[in-house]
Amino acid sequence: MKHQTLRIAATLLTVLAWVMGAIGAVVSVLVGIGAATAVAKIGFVLGGFIISAFSVIMMLAISKLIYLFIAIEEHLAKIANSAGDK
Repeated sequence: MKHQTLRIAATLLTVLAWVMGAIGAVVSVLVGIGAATAVAKIGFVLGGFIISAFSVIMMLAISKLIYLFIAIEEHLAKIANSAGDK
């Protein structure tokens, strides 16, 4: 199977994204609890959630982009093979 390394990298990136999202949410809450004022607590929790969500979305997008490039290459190879058969 071609591109096995890219498939593994994309899968690991997806898993890493969800792990980082979970850890980011927990850390945001813990830092928010430890903040001194109510405004700081809300800021740390919301800021942490937003940054974590953005990181997760970007890593998932990169993972899907890798899968897309693999699919494009496979389809182009099929087209080239079928055009060469004629």
